[in-house]
Amino acid sequence: MKFIAIAAVLSLSAGAAAAQTPVSEPVGTYARTLSGQEILAPQGPLQVTVTRTTIPAGGQLPPHKHPYARYALILEGAVKVTNLVTGAVSVVKAGEFSIESRDQWHKGEAMDGKPAVLLVIDQTPPGETNLVRMAP
Repeated sequence: MKFIAIAAVLSLSAGAAAAQTPVSEPVGTYARTLSGQEILAPQGPLQVTVTRTTIPAGGQLPPHKHPYARYALILEGAVKVTNLVTGAVSVVKAGEFSIESRDQWHKGEAMDGKPAVLLVIDQTPPGETNLVRMAP
């Protein structure tokens, strides 16, 4: 009887430990940007900047480009990205990951009358920005 009680306690503690085990789920593996470019990182020291960007319902990001890779996870809503160089249009939805084109003018807009929220990661040389706006 004592053995059964010990076995039950060990079984319960093993189940509790398993329930607390972290789980990693692959989201994707990427080698190219939305426009098909190879992903290149700046050479030398890097600065990583993480921002949360909200595009309001009906709003858009004006035409711009990035000198370095920009990674975006769509947290809420959907974004329509129009590449002004190639003419390609991509839609990235909540839960999806995107690598924006490098040195190609593009714009983004929130879709479906809802705001879009993005978690954006930039890698740049220290002190540099990764956003160049198109002159009006």
